[in-house]
Amino acid sequence: MTKDEFLERLKDVLQREDDLTFDMLLKDLDEWDSLAIMATTAFLDRDFGVKTIFSDYKDMKTVADIATKAGL
Repeated sequence: MTKDEFLERLKDVLQREDDLTFDMLLKDLDEWDSLAIMATTAFLDRDFGVKTIFSDYKDMKTVADIATKAGL
């Protein structure tokens, strides 16, 4: 998966209308809540085989941090 594809898939996962960039702060995204974290957890597991737990997201500050966790 390319970085652009990752951003598009994450945009769908978060059910966001506006585009995402890697430097966006998660706390600034209106869509970023506990349900978004659960959906992101499933996305990382399904598409990348990466297991995460809720506490992993406390260290993630940007969209790039999620991509890094995915191995991009």
